[in-house]
Amino acid sequence: MKILYRYREGTSIFQEKWDNLIILDACRYDIFEDKYRDREIIGKLSKKISKGAHTVPFLLKNFQKDYYDEFIYITANPQVNIFLNNKFFKTISVWKDHWHKKYNTVLPEVIYEYSIENLIKYPTKKQIIHFMQPHCPYIGYDLGYENFKIFQKQLLKNKVIDIKKKYRDGLFAIYSMDIFAKLELEDHWKMYEKNLDLVIEWVEKLIHKLPGTTIITADHGEAFGEYLHPLIPIRFYGHRESVRIKPLIEVPWLRIENSDKNKGKSNEITEREKIIENIKTLKGKLMEKKGR
Repeated sequence: MKILYRYREGTSIFQEKWDNLIILDACRYDIFEDKYRDREIIGKLSKKISKGAHTVPFLLKNFQKDYYDEFIYITANPQVNIFLNNKFFKTISVWKDHWHKKYNTVLPEVIYEYSIENLIKYPTKKQIIHFMQPHCPYIGYDLGYENFKIFQKQLLKNKVIDIKKKYRDGLFAIYSMDIFAKLELEDHWKMYEKNLDLVIEWVEKLIHKLPGTTIITADHGEAFGEYLHPLIPIRFYGHRESVRIKPLIEVPWLRIENSDKNKGKSNEITEREKIIENIKTLKGKLMEKKGR
């Protein structure tokens, strides 16, 4: 049974035109609002109601066409491949080759580099860039040895053979309630905020290199013990497909305009070429740094 809490079904990501869509997985509006103002990001922030309280309904309800030739989807989230297979001009499944063994996730800097590479390869395509953070696991906060062992134990205990069911339920939904019960809520807030700090750092670098209009949003939010309903004294943690409460469906919608976008087609192309040239220079430096 869905817990609607009197919220409408949400806003389509295609309601507004954009050239690049950056998705921060499980990013709450209220925490994003506090964090982004400390960064050098100039844009217009508003609050939207997501179509999903979980990644799966967000994907299925927003991408209902059979095929999207104009888009490249760069993803750290395996659910994109499971539920939107072969829907885009190209799907870059970063999680397949870059799932970090220690942190059990894809690090934000890897998504950043893939975004740059594909902007160079396909400069006329629109990009959907799906970061895994601030969704747990938390990579930017020291849990301490005992708490880390709790996470590790639950990971091993709850491995599921049916990968489709595993990701439909949410990467950590199976055991998140148990973990939240064992750790202090204050620790979860700190870990979540640190994860958001880490991903925003790379998003900030990325948006300065993306031409056109860029939107920063989220597929859904995250609950940290909020009540399911004013009349239902039950606290909820994490996110579930069937629970539509404010912390799960209120997401950021930050619109960032390229400064030269409205100065005519020729200027727009020139600006794009300048950005791509800058990216090529940066890519060369990255390759040199890695010793490739």
